[in-house]
Amino acid sequence: MAVQKRKALNADASNITVKAVNPTGKEIHTNAAWNEFQKHIMTGISRMIPFLIMGGLILAFSQLIPYVILGVPADQGLIDTMNSGDYNNVLGLLKFSQLCSDFGGTLFGFAIPMFAAFVADSIGGKLAFPAGFIGGYVASHPTGIVSLVDGSWTSETPVASGFIGALLIAFIAGYLVKWLNEKIRVNHNLLAFKSTFLIPLLSAVAVMVLMQFVITPLGGAINSGIKALLTASGQAGELVFAAVMSLCTSFDLGGPVNKAAGFVQVGLLTDKVLPTTARCIAIVVPSIGLGLATLIDKKVVGHHVFDRQFYPQGKTAMFLALMGISEGAIPFALEMPSVTIPCYMIGALCGSLTGVALGAVQWFPESAVWAWPLIDGIPQYILGIAVGSLVTALLVIFIRNNMMKKGKLAVDSNE
Repeated sequence: MAVQKRKALNADASNITVKAVNPTGKEIHTNAAWNEFQKHIMTGISRMIPFLIMGGLILAFSQLIPYVILGVPADQGLIDTMNSGDYNNVLGLLKFSQLCSDFGGTLFGFAIPMFAAFVADSIGGKLAFPAGFIGGYVASHPTGIVSLVDGSWTSETPVASGFIGALLIAFIAGYLVKWLNEKIRVNHNLLAFKSTFLIPLLSAVAVMVLMQFVITPLGGAINSGIKALLTASGQAGELVFAAVMSLCTSFDLGGPVNKAAGFVQVGLLTDKVLPTTARCIAIVVPSIGLGLATLIDKKVVGHHVFDRQFYPQGKTAMFLALMGISEGAIPFALEMPSVTIPCYMIGALCGSLTGVALGAVQWFPESAVWAWPLIDGIPQYILGIAVGSLVTALLVIFIRNNMMKKGKLAVDSNE
């Protein structure tokens, strides 16, 4: 959602090819490589998100039932709780919670393999799907490395390459299978042999070698470095990340910068490196803040500062924000981007930093209001949204009011 942010618009930007015309009249496809890359990535992410949502919801039951409903101490595991004998009257609920924990975790574990599988499929067709899935699974569950330790051979499991490894192997597997399918020519009677045995075998062996000797060591080193950096920097590092993520998420309301931020967030989320708290807050703050501005502007400065058509749009924007949709802010941004965009970026920054600094933690990739009960630290999270929205509203109101006083802005508010 990272976070899969919901869209009110149905246009698929990943399928749009930007074209230019040269003096000879021939069409030149610009940014073709980026558009192709974005299409494959978004295909994988869109197929991965359901596993994150299903796994996250079921995992949430495993936390809500024992720790919220039954009042089990937060530092006590489910198995220890069942063995304590203090909760024998609700043993069935605890067993169900343990099932949800195991099953939800299993579903969550399918996210990265499915991402890699569908990216590879998007590139090389259905023949690339198995190779992508295998690579994605090994990215999450790396194969052991045999080494000689103190005179005895042993197998050690290396650090997982995670989302980074899945991304790399997905593209390699996709283009490899596509190349093999084009280059290997066989008699018509052997097409089944080619598609069901030869290409799957060659691609699986290639994935095995690349994952074992190239991608797992590289991705594992990168993941270890990121975790070490975040551990060393402590909360300061988390706040820096939250600041960057909030600014990028809010900047273009679902545009390419937002998508790039979401891509980075998904990687960190699926690898359990950092939660998606800052991004979720930054998705809803612009629309709530601008909607709030239409509600309080007259109370703050004594008169309206928007044209009259923006007042019903403000209420709509707030409602859409609660559904996890930020497009309600687009009309405000288009009307005066030089004022509106910096204001809601500052608001998103303040809101995200407030929520993260106070300890709100959101691992579930959804910003809609129905997902708020799954947040650890709901009051802090809501306070972050409130702070960011209020900052956005006040900045917009005072700047527009100042422009009106200087004669640089006139509004038709029908007061």
